[in-house]
Amino acid sequence: MSGRILLLFAVISLATPCQAAIDPLPAWRDGPGKQRILDFVRDISTPGSSSYVTPAERIAVFDDDGTLWPEKPGPQGFFALERLRLQAPQHPEWHKQMPFKAALELQGRYLQEADNASLFQLVAVAQAGRTQEAFRSDAREFLGTARHPRFQQTWTRLAYTPMRELLAYLRANGFHSFIVSAGSVDVARILASETYGISGDDVIGSSVVATLRDEDGKPVLRRLATVHALNDGAVKPLSIDQHIGLRPILAAGNVRSGGDIDMLRYSQRAETRGTGPQHSLQILIRHDDFEREYAYDEKDRASLNAADANGWMIVSMRYDWRQVFSFQTAEASAPAQAERP
Repeated sequence: MSGRILLLFAVISLATPCQAAIDPLPAWRDGPGKQRILDFVRDISTPGSSSYVTPAERIAVFDDDGTLWPEKPGPQGFFALERLRLQAPQHPEWHKQMPFKAALELQGRYLQEADNASLFQLVAVAQAGRTQEAFRSDAREFLGTARHPRFQQTWTRLAYTPMRELLAYLRANGFHSFIVSAGSVDVARILASETYGISGDDVIGSSVVATLRDEDGKPVLRRLATVHALNDGAVKPLSIDQHIGLRPILAAGNVRSGGDIDMLRYSQRAETRGTGPQHSLQILIRHDDFEREYAYDEKDRASLNAADANGWMIVSMRYDWRQVFSFQTAEASAPAQAERP
């Protein structure tokens, strides 16, 4: 009996170092950025640490398009364009009105450059008159069957692997993560649930005005063409406060139109720079990998300038991620650091 106990202790002593050595972020390259995430989560979740935060206050918020999955082009634009093409014969005025004229004529090229307000206007108008149930059913079918024009994968397979790992790592350490989208809240809810395991209740996004009607003796919600709220820029902190009621301690966005700057600033705490305790973490994803995803920056560098000024963590897809998508092979080594800007 004592021999069995000794063997059990031996197995435990051998297993513990192995378990401790498990990398929670294998799609991230080893380096200062990855280490900053690991240190932050460790300090926040370790009782007695000067940066310790109770689980109830471990709130993390994530932009979606360009932060969790591609935005050039993003799913809501293609979803709206598909419906616009079907409805165009009944709406000849669309061929003269912007942004519908540009979307119908340029299609994918327009979606590449359109701003969030224009894209959501397409969604609102294209689905006007539909019931909420029909809209959600259409969106679910589209996201599960339509393929990205470049990667030829369904939208539900286009989650960034490193960000899926980060969300899982935060969840394992007591964080409650929310998606804060400038796109359609209904579209984001479907992707969030099926690709990240985030409940639809934890998604904040743009919405349209709906009306309640009595049809065949039953109450029915129908969508109107009017935008109710565009959840972008300075609106994001307001919607976070309204929906969550707590200031997040981690926020992640991406470099494109400056739409995530206010959300990242809102999450930032007064903290000691450099090697001191980190009480919050801001992550800015930079699209600089044309081979595996896309390469683009803002013309005015607003997001990068804000990151530099506030000490935010800038994540390079090219240099900080070993793998972008699950259907791509992970790269064992990083590009030469001499190439890094």
